[in-house]
Parts: sequence; structure tokens; C-alpha cells
Amino acid sequence: MILDTVIAIVAEQFGMDTDELSEDTVLSEIGADDLDIADLVLSLEDAFDMDVTIDEANALRTVGDLADLAENAVSAE
Repeated sequence: MILDTVIAIVAEQFGMDTDELSEDTVLSEIGADDLDIADLVLSLEDAFDMDVTIDEANALRTVGDLADLAENAVSAE
């Protein structure tokens, strides 16, 4: 569920089909730069009512990393 939501967010931001993405998709390989990742973080914060630290954002490399971050935030509630 969370992974599907994260994939949908990434797909929308990058104009991709969700079938083109998986948890192993490397953000930089789909053209994500630091600003794009910041935008993704903001979208995650809104979607999952969570806060992401700068250190957490800097560690994001894959779609799976985004999903894990969201999963951990949801689990912590």
C-alpha cells in the first residue's frame, strides 16, 4: 500500500507510468536532482502526515528508500 502510493507520487512528479517504477528504481537514474528529491519529500510529508529531517532526505537514493521512510513514519504513530 505505502509502496504503491510512493510509486504513484514519483510517477506523477516525473511524468512516468507506475509500471516503469519499482522499489529498486534509483532516483538519479530517472533524472531526480536534489530539488526533485526535496519536492518528493514534501509530497511524502503531505501524503503521510510526516516530517522528514534533512539527514533523512539526504540519504534517499531509491523509490524503496522513500517507501521505507514513509513506512517508518506511519509505524511510529
